[in-house]
Amino acid sequence: MAVGKLTGPKKAAILLLALGEEGAADVMKNLEEAEIQQVGYYMTRFNDISSEELDQVLEEFYRQSVMSDGGGDLMASPDFIKNALSKALGPDKAKELGASMSAQTEDMGLEALKFIDPVMISNYIRTEHPQTIALIISYLSDVDQAATVLRTLPENLQADVVYRIASLDSIPPGVVNELNEVLTDEMKQAGSMVTKVGGVAPVAEILNAIDKASETRILSTIEESNPDLAEQIRELMFTFEDLTLIDSKQMQTVLKDVDKADLAMALKTASDAVKELILSSMSTRAAEMLNDDLENMGPVKVADVEGAQQKIIKVVKKLEEEGKLIMAGAGDDVV
Repeated sequence: MAVGKLTGPKKAAILLLALGEEGAADVMKNLEEAEIQQVGYYMTRFNDISSEELDQVLEEFYRQSVMSDGGGDLMASPDFIKNALSKALGPDKAKELGASMSAQTEDMGLEALKFIDPVMISNYIRTEHPQTIALIISYLSDVDQAATVLRTLPENLQADVVYRIASLDSIPPGVVNELNEVLTDEMKQAGSMVTKVGGVAPVAEILNAIDKASETRILSTIEESNPDLAEQIRELMFTFEDLTLIDSKQMQTVLKDVDKADLAMALKTASDAVKELILSSMSTRAAEMLNDDLENMGPVKVADVEGAQQKIIKVVKKLEEEGKLIMAGAGDDVV
């Protein structure tokens, strides 16, 4: 594939190719697995990086051109990714990631979206029909990525798209083919079984990950046309106020994994019930210190408070998935 517009991941991929296997391996040791997959996605596909594009990347990163007189066009050899991954992560992990990237080499449609910046996805699909947008967002397994795509769509589209996602159940493989053609005119694999997408549950996860103002606006719009659907979504959503569903002993487990600064910030707008639960789950000394932090805290941005609350919610969800705590819903008994 041609390089096209130089985005952050593309620049990183070009730079790693320029560094060689040893240099690329040293850099990869400090990257997260998702980052390696994203950069590796482009490294395995670039086959015509020009000397001008390489020079542009190097000049940006090093503030000067470091092209040698004999430098020419740049491309990865078949073994480059394999060898660099092996030196960075060891043979077993390299084999696992390499196989994953190789399997995606021909996936230029829906499967490739996971490696693309969410804002770019939003810009690309915003002119499509809302039903097409809903199907595409349904395929994004990363909730944060899906939330960013939704948030950066035009506001007049957001509620309509969420409504359509929530109403989805499954689509036949023929539609999957057409969707891939809309994105890249190519699909690597289309199974004979219907593909499960959308529904109320993924909508709840996506709305949990976006800012409170967008969430409220979208749900209010849906409620105007379908109150029952809006209520189903709300029932599956977990909010900061739902922390009251956790008992004091389990809250102690949660607080072990929460940063103190995040806790104070999150409680800035919390209800008395949530504050009382958290303070009662701490030692007397820790509770006094937290109260002091809250009293001395000046004005803060709503976005910072919501961000801190989201961090705590993620801790709770992680512990619940691991079976370390049990959430008691309304009317539920816990034994």
